[in-house]
Amino acid sequence: MRNDYYEKKREQWRAMIRQRDDRSEIVNYDDPSFPSYSFQGHMDGSSPWIRKAHWHEDIELMTVLTGNMAYNISGAIIEVHPGETIFINSKQLHYSMDWNNEYCTYIITIIHPKILVSTPEVESEYILPVIANPDIPYILWRSEDKDTPGITKAIKEINESHGNQFEITRHFFAIWHFVLQRAGTSIKEQSSIHIQHIESLKNMIGYIKNNYRDHISLDMIAKVGCMSKSSCNNLFKKYTGHTPNDYLIRYRLDKAMEFLSTSDESIGNISSKCGFASSGYMTEQFVRCYGLTPREFRNSKG
Repeated sequence: MRNDYYEKKREQWRAMIRQRDDRSEIVNYDDPSFPSYSFQGHMDGSSPWIRKAHWHEDIELMTVLTGNMAYNISGAIIEVHPGETIFINSKQLHYSMDWNNEYCTYIITIIHPKILVSTPEVESEYILPVIANPDIPYILWRSEDKDTPGITKAIKEINESHGNQFEITRHFFAIWHFVLQRAGTSIKEQSSIHIQHIESLKNMIGYIKNNYRDHISLDMIAKVGCMSKSSCNNLFKKYTGHTPNDYLIRYRLDKAMEFLSTSDESIGNISSKCGFASSGYMTEQFVRCYGLTPREFRNSKG
């Protein structure tokens, strides 16, 4: 009985939704350096995390094992039944809810699309056209759909791969294959203007990733994309949800997290290597984006 009590408390903590002032969720990643969270749990009318509206840059996947539940996604109510899977796109305001106080079991996976980004081309051609598409707030795989067993299997395998970043990444690529099929996203089907925008964005993202250690200005990024600063800003906001400067900062933070996880270098040296003007500024941005300092992040890895 005592073990059951503590396991229930642990489940409640892992499923709890913590939020910032803008209602974005502070996701309880399984590993702070690898933005992935997977959890098998249950829901009923008394669960404290239901009907709590939130959003995150990550995509969310929910597979219902037993019972019935529903999602509110930007005001639309979607029922999800046993054997069905729902994909909630990045930055969608949503919440899960019980169905008539019914007991429901599920597997939830919250995972950031940047795990899939091996090159700027992959990001611009296969990731951004989905996560930046306002016409794809969610995708639902019904139990009778022929591709449902495939995506359900991949979600279950992610849940069974805790701590194995390679396996999680491999299964996430499998999931994204099903997402792309449903989204109908193909660079060949897009308009010529859209293709030009994607090409410009690809060049600018590539420039940031190749030169993040150095001083980079908005002028320099826009010049690579052959456009004005305002057009550059608009393009980044449309496809990434960030300004060029914020995209640069977050990329530098990703690199800083790598150094903090794999080296004993001082925070001052790491901030310099990652292009930050000072360790104080890097710490400020770290707290803004992740809610903890670089030192706290490093200690959490120990």
